[in-house]
Amino acid sequence: MNENPSTSVERNVKVVADSSILIHLSRIGRFYLLRSVCDRIVIASSVFREVVERGWGLAGSLETERAVREGWISVIDAVDKSRARETAVDQGIHPANAETVQVAREVKASTLLADEEEVRELAERFEIEVVGCLGLLVEAVRRKLISVREGREDAERLVQEGYRVSDEVLREFYASLG
Repeated sequence: MNENPSTSVERNVKVVADSSILIHLSRIGRFYLLRSVCDRIVIASSVFREVVERGWGLAGSLETERAVREGWISVIDAVDKSRARETAVDQGIHPANAETVQVAREVKASTLLADEEEVRELAERFEIEVVGCLGLLVEAVRRKLISVREGREDAERLVQEGYRVSDEVLREFYASLG
């Protein structure tokens, strides 16, 4: 692998992920669903640094590094880093989260995989569809990659592992599983 994971990947990739998705799915042993559901994913270089470099040995680090080596996750820098910094300051959000949304805007992502509320709200302002871990599990059930029972168990494991979700959202999740 390169010393610098940033590449000039095709800018027409449609799915961008933030760190929370990588970490949470790894914690419950479902990281592989990312590839099964999305095929190719882009992450911002700040997400790579957070999950792989600073988070080495923690949930998601090995899986993310392997996915980058295998080529189904690509790491890119935001082209307009100053806009990402301005957004972080203006919105009062973490710079890595602002960079993730900036990358999603630059690649014209149709979907941003994110759970953190500040990322979701910012992406929605730019009319980028946001899907979280629970939405990804629903899609995995719909595609018959996991069973309804497994989807329910995965949601319970996410909560046990520290995933924060309201009771209302959980009820909607269970209802959407059928």
